[in-house]
Amino acid sequence: MLKIIKLGAKFQLRHFSTGLKLNNTSNEHLKLIENTIRKIRVYDEIDLLPADLDWNYILNTKNIQFINDNVNLRKGNGDILGLHKLNDDLKVALKTNSENKHEIELLIEKMYRKAVQLPNFSDPTSPVGAEDKAECVLKLGDKKGKTPTVDQIAKLYGWLKDEQLPLYSTQRSYIIKKELADLETALVKYTLRFLNEKGFVLISVPDILHHSIIESCGFQTKGDRNQVYKLDYLNEYGKYCLSGTSEMSLAGLLKNRVFNESELPLKLCAVSRCFRAEVSGSEREGKLFRLHEFTKAEMFVITLGDTKISSKMLEEIKSYEIELFSDLGLHFRVLNMPTQELGSPAYKKYDIEAWMPGNQFYGEISSTSNCTNYQSRRLHIKSSKNKLDLNEPQSYVHTLNGTACAIPRMLTAIIESNWDMENEQVHIPKKLQPFMQNKQVIKVPKDFRKAEALRAFK
Repeated sequence: MLKIIKLGAKFQLRHFSTGLKLNNTSNEHLKLIENTIRKIRVYDEIDLLPADLDWNYILNTKNIQFINDNVNLRKGNGDILGLHKLNDDLKVALKTNSENKHEIELLIEKMYRKAVQLPNFSDPTSPVGAEDKAECVLKLGDKKGKTPTVDQIAKLYGWLKDEQLPLYSTQRSYIIKKELADLETALVKYTLRFLNEKGFVLISVPDILHHSIIESCGFQTKGDRNQVYKLDYLNEYGKYCLSGTSEMSLAGLLKNRVFNESELPLKLCAVSRCFRAEVSGSEREGKLFRLHEFTKAEMFVITLGDTKISSKMLEEIKSYEIELFSDLGLHFRVLNMPTQELGSPAYKKYDIEAWMPGNQFYGEISSTSNCTNYQSRRLHIKSSKNKLDLNEPQSYVHTLNGTACAIPRMLTAIIESNWDMENEQVHIPKKLQPFMQNKQVIKVPKDFRKAEALRAFK
């Protein structure tokens, strides 16, 4: 039996032995549901079976309160009460109209659609509530005073071109030139060298994905609230979407795989274009902060399906991010994110926010999550002691992800944090200099000098 014990802004899950059977639904009933769901082949074209959910747990009425409380802690995404109502309807239909197989199959499919939307469990150490309940666990670097914004500095250098952008692209895209484009490339090379030294394998991934891969990772592709760009729904391409992060592609790459336990942890990374239909942020965020497309380097890790092991790996990924950002002249803070900010797949999540001196605010530059077996159950990624032995037990792996470098936001933080007000130049962080022809500073070119008096922004 599971109980929730509230402790201030946090909660703990405690296990109590009751001596009772966990399941109050017959094995025959569960088998009918599982066998029927296996016939749901909506993803035939990419060879992906429906998610392997723990129906024994989900349909146990003793767990309704715990599951419902967890749903409510996470913005209410999920309907366990509606799922159990459908299960009651199924029991009635089996007793009174068992010959109508079509009705029974429809009920079970509706149950599956609700069950697959239930969120992951929440780590007991995650604060309860909305974004303002985030717990700051670490601050590093010197907090710089007011500087010009990256938009103002880019205008001075002739780095940012946006006047003609709406004529052939979206307003929340970007075109950068000259040294700023060089700095973008330097950030990618610096990040990939670092990840290579940490044992990550670089993968080049596609940016167009079947919608089932994105949904299996825990992101909706339908409805008004989703941020996914979908290709033309009037033809075959409507099954495909633009990837929001390479986490999706890397997870999809591993679908239906069984790994030897000795192969884990498996560390992968990718640099890709990310597409997100995000709503416009506040004006102070600037032109390089909240975009509809941008470049990002991402980490993706699978571990054994043990929460102690994956939780330790989450701390390791977080330490990589801290090390990456510490040498770039940034002031940043690490946040233990509250339950309403976890999304559906995450068990626990850390965000890192850098100080943006231009507009004096903390902006998210990185995030890392432990999704436990939420994604692997949907993508059928498993491990065993010997994958070649079919009699060897298999278990679902745990998946984790982490932002190594979200390029435009990092450019914003680096340019503003390393601006030399007195000499009107940008100091290049030492770690990036080898990838910038060993330049130490970027000076304003003569033809752009005094285009705007930036000393006025002291």
